[in-house]
Amino acid sequence: MIVINGGTFNFIEDGYTPPSASGTIYDFEYTGFTLNQIWKDDDYVYVAHDSGLEVIEIDSEEKIAYIEPSFGFNSVWASDSMVFLGTSNYGIKYFYKTCISGTVSSPSDLITCLTDYVSSFGISSQNVRYIHGYGDDYLMCCTSSGVDVYYRKPTMYRSTTTTSGARKCFVTSTGKFYYTSVSGATISGESDLWSLNRVDKPLWDWTVPDYVYEAGRNILSAGIEINDIFITENTSDNGIDNTIFLATSSGVYIISEETNQYVIYYVKE
Repeated sequence: MIVINGGTFNFIEDGYTPPSASGTIYDFEYTGFTLNQIWKDDDYVYVAHDSGLEVIEIDSEEKIAYIEPSFGFNSVWASDSMVFLGTSNYGIKYFYKTCISGTVSSPSDLITCLTDYVSSFGISSQNVRYIHGYGDDYLMCCTSSGVDVYYRKPTMYRSTTTTSGARKCFVTSTGKFYYTSVSGATISGESDLWSLNRVDKPLWDWTVPDYVYEAGRNILSAGIEINDIFITENTSDNGIDNTIFLATSSGVYIISEETNQYVIYYVKE
């Protein structure tokens, strides 16, 4: 895991100093399953894999709880009070953090705490590829059929679009949200076409994003794949717009949303 430290990212051409990068490799020493995603809070690391979920206590770096259903989890995200999990066939599941108990010597089984997340507004597909959210306000998911954003308080609302190519997503405190997508090659022999899509307002359905970063145009190199996404809010040069972090098959792109200036970090071999 590489950690890039920095506050506001200054992309001014003559004065740019890149943030420092450091890293520590964490090995949970688990075998026998495919790890799909991790999420952490102040107390735990949640490890979603194709056979269930592991809850790792940060202080001890050991498993203290788990879920082993008859299906696995594709994604995990946690608010202050709840842990949400995406499945391939059963939509979104969740449990309350107050249910977490157990010790290193006797981890607890949380299967009885697991509940279906059901909205009267529906979901684009029960095959949930990825989940993200913000506090108790927003819950967002990419499914095999579309993208859904739930505004959860004071009243429930869902905005959605239809696409089979959505992969990863991220929603901010203001409701601005982002999702990666992939489509088939436009010319025979080309790689699949990846893009990062931004929608500025969450309270209505959409078909066309407000802004698209597409591989092979402007910033992103042609032929790359987008593996993951992270957003830091109000960290562009003006202190208002966001900074985008994209982990790709050809380096980590850091993009100023205000100016579209960017830098790329590569792994040194």
